[in-house]
Amino acid sequence: MKKFTFILLVALAGFTFKAQCQTDAEVVNFTAVLSSVLNLNVTGGGTQTATFDTPDKYNLGIDAVGTTTVTMEATSNWKLEINAADFSDGASATIPINNLGVWCEATGAHTIGAEVTCSNTSLATAMGLSSTDQLLLDNGSGNSGDASDNAFNLNWTMGTMQGTMNTNSIFQQLSDGTIANLGTFTTTVNLTLTALP
Repeated sequence: MKKFTFILLVALAGFTFKAQCQTDAEVVNFTAVLSSVLNLNVTGGGTQTATFDTPDKYNLGIDAVGTTTVTMEATSNWKLEINAADFSDGASATIPINNLGVWCEATGAHTIGAEVTCSNTSLATAMGLSSTDQLLLDNGSGNSGDASDNAFNLNWTMGTMQGTMNTNSIFQQLSDGTIANLGTFTTTVNLTLTALP
């Protein structure tokens, strides 16, 4: 009888253990939404000044006015366009905007000639700005990526008659009346980043 009781207790203990191990389950459904991102940042050099105060600057221009640093964050390939209105003295005098030039350098992982294309990569090939959009940087072999991929220097030059810039010196334009007078002239350069299909 003792043996039977012992076996019964062991069997009941096993049943109790099995009864306590019952489980129930539910699920949680997750959805990840990856939306397109397109972000242009001017990270430095957002204000530039070109001061013409020597005969050489009036005759030859200013090779290196300064540099604006930009980054792009994009989940798709992109292009960057640039435009600006003529410089104005706030009255009626202007300086044609093509006296202002820009050329590009890549400082991120994406390089010009590979992931990115640009026709203006030196002072000699500087782009003279226009009041209508001009293509400055474009997709090469695939330029989507973050700011460490897409980082660039926009190098400014003025009055140097390089690339597609105005072919007359600032002195010549003052002499022929294209630029009506001396003074302080300002403009705003517009950079437009566009996602490509």
